[in-house]
Amino acid sequence: MNREKPATVGMLRWCTLLALLLLPIWTGSALQTIAPARLEAQELNRRALELFQNGQVDAAIALYRKAIERAPDFAEALGNLGTALVAVGKYDEAISTLQRALSLQPDSADWHSQLGLAFYRKGSFDQSIASYREALQILPDYPLALNGLGASLYATGKVNDAIAAYRRALERAPKYADAMNNLAAALADKQDWDEAIDLYQRALQVAPHSPDIQANLAGALMHAGRTDQAIATYREALGGNPDDAAAWFQLGHLLYLKDQLDEAVPCLRKSLVLQSNQPEVLFNLAQALQDQGKSEEAIAAYQHGLALKPGDVQALCNLAAAYRSRRLLNDAVSNYRKALALEPNSADALAGLAGALLEKEKLDDSISAYRKLIALRPDDPLARFNLGNALFKKGDYAQAVVSYREAIRLQPAFAQAHYNLGIALARQGEIKIAMQEFNEAHRLDPKLIPPKDNSQL
Repeated sequence: MNREKPATVGMLRWCTLLALLLLPIWTGSALQTIAPARLEAQELNRRALELFQNGQVDAAIALYRKAIERAPDFAEALGNLGTALVAVGKYDEAISTLQRALSLQPDSADWHSQLGLAFYRKGSFDQSIASYREALQILPDYPLALNGLGASLYATGKVNDAIAAYRRALERAPKYADAMNNLAAALADKQDWDEAIDLYQRALQVAPHSPDIQANLAGALMHAGRTDQAIATYREALGGNPDDAAAWFQLGHLLYLKDQLDEAVPCLRKSLVLQSNQPEVLFNLAQALQDQGKSEEAIAAYQHGLALKPGDVQALCNLAAAYRSRRLLNDAVSNYRKALALEPNSADALAGLAGALLEKEKLDDSISAYRKLIALRPDDPLARFNLGNALFKKGDYAQAVVSYREAIRLQPAFAQAHYNLGIALARQGEIKIAMQEFNEAHRLDPKLIPPKDNSQL
C-alpha cells in the first residue's frame, strides 16, 4: 500500500507562515498551499489507515470514502480504499477503485498487486496474472507479487510456472511463510511429498501457530503414509482452529483407517456440525458406523449423502451392503442395481448383487451375475467359489465342482473351497476323492472337521 506522509495541521501552519514572511521579498511569486479539503482528506486517510492496521476495516472504509469525497483525485486514499475493499470481499468495487487509483498513479506495484488479488479472489485468473505481471514490471523482485502470480498460475493449471514464481519469491524473501506454504501445496500436487513436508515445516518455524499450514502439513504427512504424524498434526491444527471442518474430516478418516472407530466417529460428526452437506464425510461416517455394527444409523447417513451425491457408485454399493447386513435383501438388490445402471462393469456391485440374489434363493440370477463378475475378474478365487455355491444350491454338482477347482487353482490354500469341493464330490458319489479334499481343508484350517459319515454331507 503506498502511503504518502500526510501533512499535519502544525506543518501547514508553519509553511503558511513562512510563505507570508517571504512575500515582501518574493513579490509576484505563486504561493503553493494545501487546500483545506485536501488537508482534511489527508487527515481522514491517516486515521483510516490506523483503523485498517488495527483490524477495524469497516470503520477504515467509511473514512476512506469521506477522504475521497473531499479529494476525488487523492490517489493514496483510492488505493487504500481498494485494498480495504479486497479485505472485506467487495471485489468488483475494489477492482474499479484500484483502477481509478492506478489511473492517477500507475507506477504503484502495491496497487497492481492488490488488483491482482481482487481478480484472483473473484476467479478472474487471467486478469489476475496480468495485474501481477504489471506489478513485477515496476518491482521485478517484489515477493508479494511473485507469490500472487504463483497462486494465479496454479489456479489456471500451470503448476510448473507457479512453482518457479514461488521459488523466486522465496529467493527474495526466504522467510516468506505464505510463499513456502503455497510452494509446498504445488509440490504436493506433483506428489513431491518430502520437499512439501520440509517446506510446511519451515513455514511453521516462521508462523508456528498457523492452523492452515499445520493442516496442510498434516495432509502431506497423510499422503506420504506417515499416519501417526498426520494425526498428531491435525490435532495440533484443530487446537488452533477448532472450526476447520476439513481438518476434522481428515482426522476422522485417518482414525478410521487405524480402526480407532470410537475416536473417528465423533470427529466425522464434528465436521458435519460445522458444515452439514458434505457427502464424502457422510459416506465416511456411514462406513464407520457400519463397522461399529450400527447399520441403521449407517443407512441413514448413506441416504443423506446420496441425496447430495446420487451418482456415487461406491456409496450405493455400501448402502446395499448395509441393507444386506440387516437382511433387507430387496433394498440391497435395488441399490446394487442402481449402482450397475450407473456403472455396468462395477465389480463391487456385481459381487454384492450376486451374493444378495444367492441369499434370496434367486439362483439363476445369482449365477448370471457371478458369471459376469468372473468375466471382469477371471482371477478372482472368491467369485469362483461363490459361483460354485450358487451352482451347488441349484443342484448342479458337476459345474459346482468345476468352479471350486478353479477357485483352488487360483488360491491353493483356500480351505473352505477344498471343503465345499469335498461335499460336491461326495454328492456325485466320489467319496474317496471327497475325503482327500476334506482332509486338505482340515490341514489348512483345523476348524473344518471332515464328516464322519455320509449323513453329515
